[in-house]
Amino acid sequence: MTAIVSINGNIEPQSTAKVSVMDHGFLFGDSVYETLRTYNQRLFLFRRHYSRLEHSAEAVFLNLPWDRDRAKTEVERAVRAAANPESRVRLVVTRGDGGIQADPASCNQPNVLIYVNPLSEIPAAVYEEGVRIITSSLHRSLQMAEIKSGNLLRQVLAIREAQTAGAFEAILFTPDGVISDGITSNLYFLRGSELRTPSAKAGIVEGITRQVVLELSRLSGLTVVEGEFSKEEIERSDEIFLTSSTREIVPIVSVDGKPVGEGRPGPVARKLLKAYRDEVQRLIAED
Repeated sequence: MTAIVSINGNIEPQSTAKVSVMDHGFLFGDSVYETLRTYNQRLFLFRRHYSRLEHSAEAVFLNLPWDRDRAKTEVERAVRAAANPESRVRLVVTRGDGGIQADPASCNQPNVLIYVNPLSEIPAAVYEEGVRIITSSLHRSLQMAEIKSGNLLRQVLAIREAQTAGAFEAILFTPDGVISDGITSNLYFLRGSELRTPSAKAGIVEGITRQVVLELSRLSGLTVVEGEFSKEEIERSDEIFLTSSTREIVPIVSVDGKPVGEGRPGPVARKLLKAYRDEVQRLIAED
């Protein structure tokens, strides 16, 4: 098991890797990123992740120094160097070294960092027994919500809140009380044959795994509704589950100590998880 980082194409152990203290990603969280994983040591949905990275970079007026092909080549090279059974990859582009003030014009060249860590195996019990989550006191910012930036203090505080409560994850709301998403996940609420999920108007980051799950949900005969939902949606749901690139589809069995449905993973979450895993090999071929 190896943890390495590539800094502008130079690969070294994470324990010794260094960037300048004047990097604006460090000073101001002025960076964009994507997190993805491998299956059978192959990158999963890299093309989609890179497209979202481009969107984030464009939104903050950050010029990506590498095109998609160069970025993929460098990520694959880093993954091979790590030689893990499976890897978790974080691709970060910072504004680069600049002045002590927040002026982005003081930065000359972006820095590209590729973190490759062993992918932590999710215990089977998470999928078989489900997880407990809480609602967070932290609000999701609606301004630039769709941008995956390195400014993640809200998420850091929400993680601390969830850990203190012994919860797997937390639900964040908009300031108006609309359900947004999890700390690092998207959320789904099943009522009968209707699958409801917060829309972009709810300040979510539209997950890459989310795209696949909604496609599979429609193919399975579910009616997918993207919208703005209040906290009452939690109490009315037969099933609730979350998705993320590294955790796939995780059933939620209680929220704030109250059971969801019958308090155990439901058949739709289990069915979609199987369909998702069956789809993985076909989707790998996308790239």
